[in-house]
Amino acid sequence: MRTSLHIFASILIVAFALGCNSKSEEAAAYNDRLIAQQEYILDALNELDSTLNALDTTRIDDAYHILRGRIREGLRQVDSIGTFREDESLQTATIELFKGYDEIVAGPYQRLIDLMELPDTAFTQVEQKRALMLEDEIIEGVESLHQDFILRQNDFGERYNVVFE
Repeated sequence: MRTSLHIFASILIVAFALGCNSKSEEAAAYNDRLIAQQEYILDALNELDSTLNALDTTRIDDAYHILRGRIREGLRQVDSIGTFREDESLQTATIELFKGYDEIVAGPYQRLIDLMELPDTAFTQVEQKRALMLEDEIIEGVESLHQDFILRQNDFGERYNVVFE
C-alpha cells in the first residue's frame, strides 16, 4: 500500500510539474505574440526618428502616418489576441503601452514635426530650444511607458513562472 501511495504521489508531482511547464510555455508564447505587435510599431517609430534625424521632410509625413496606422493596427491585433486564460493583466498593459505611444506621437512628435517643417528662416533659436525640449519629452515619455510595461510584464511572468529577457 505504501508503494502505491508513493507512486501515486510521484505521478501527481510529475503531472503538476508538466502542467506548470505547459502553462509557462503558453504564457511565454502569449507574451511573444504581444511583443511582436510592439516590435512592428517600434520599427515604424524608428523609421520616423530616422527621417527626423536626417531632416528628410519629404518622408516625415509618410513615416508619421505609417506609425499612427501601425499603432491602430497593433491595438486591433492585441484586442483580437485576447487575454491569457482570463488574465487581462498583460493585454491591458500592452494596450496602455500602445495608447501611450499614440499620445506621444499625436502630441510631442506632431509638435516636433511641425517645427521641423518650418522654413529655415522661421526656425529661430527659440524653435530650436522647443525642438530639443520636445525631443527630451519624447524620450522620457517612451522610457516611462517601457518601464511601466516591463514591471507589469514581469508581474505576469512571475504568476506563470516565465522570465522575460
